[in-house]
Amino acid sequence: MIESLDKTRLALLIKPSSFGDVVHAFPVVSALKRSVPDIEIDWVVADQYVDLVRMSPNVRKIFPFQRKQWAKWWQPKTISSISRCVKKIREQRYGVVLDLQGLFRSGVITFLSRSKTKVGFKSAREGAPIIYNIKVPVADKDSHAIKKNMSVLNAIGLNTGSKIEFDLVIPKPETIWAETVIPKSPFVVINPNTRWESKKWPLKKFGLLSRRLYDERGLLTVTIGGHEDREMGSQINAIAGNCVTDLTGRGGIVHLAAILKKSVGLVTSDSGPLHLAVALGVPTVSIFGPTNPLNTGPYGNGHKVIRNNIICSPCYSRECHVENHVCMETVSIDSVIKACDSFVNSTSIKI
Repeated sequence: MIESLDKTRLALLIKPSSFGDVVHAFPVVSALKRSVPDIEIDWVVADQYVDLVRMSPNVRKIFPFQRKQWAKWWQPKTISSISRCVKKIREQRYGVVLDLQGLFRSGVITFLSRSKTKVGFKSAREGAPIIYNIKVPVADKDSHAIKKNMSVLNAIGLNTGSKIEFDLVIPKPETIWAETVIPKSPFVVINPNTRWESKKWPLKKFGLLSRRLYDERGLLTVTIGGHEDREMGSQINAIAGNCVTDLTGRGGIVHLAAILKKSVGLVTSDSGPLHLAVALGVPTVSIFGPTNPLNTGPYGNGHKVIRNNIICSPCYSRECHVENHVCMETVSIDSVIKACDSFVNSTSIKI
């Protein structure tokens, strides 16, 4: 273990976003806590994911990254807000700072922390590697994001082994809330939305999938999403009928975790809820097109990935430039139904 961490037993992790990427950083926190039991770990994360990080019992302090507010950095109120945050970070005197984001803004926070040991990826962008005095190489470009993140611990002299744990705890109020809104029979969660348009499976197919899961497999469905997804939820409900419980726009990330934990599985594209389900030990069926499941697919066993062998996939483009969005449109409902058979053996809700 590096000398600075050995002395202070204080570490700061910088991973502001996004949803799935934040989830992929939890195993680093868990492994660090296992390796150094008396360590205190703090986290810089985007304000919309503060509640997500709060589910980790291994995190002491959370520093919210006010992305929208801080974008106008020249305004007096913003300067004052940033200064207060930086001051609080400096007061901790961290033995090590782990920058898992690897961008200019995370590099600036790493620099301003004044830690003697600043760790980040050699392949980080926007000039961030200039800040680090320990630059971690990424040997395999096809390695999963979790393995990439874990490599930073080896770089500071910790042998964490191959065990991957997320250690998320869902608070009791959200667990009780979930029991009041979910079906009393086994159900599958479906997530029709994702931030990239190119990752979306057709909404009509989600509706027909819900209907068939009930008619052919006896499984109800619960639709999830944010406030902006309410129209999607209504459309799926109109197609599928009374076999769907529409919970779009109900609650936040912790409520979502409570819903997922009580389900028999999740059907989704490459999105944050996919990785949250994995972290909670919930089986998943995920549909991939523009992204590579080797890098950002569900980690571990008990998960099925559906991906058609299309020459332009993965393209990593947020918008499809191919006629008919072929990589996602050609994924059949039959193939998803077959993958969901792994859920059918679950005969009761997890209480």
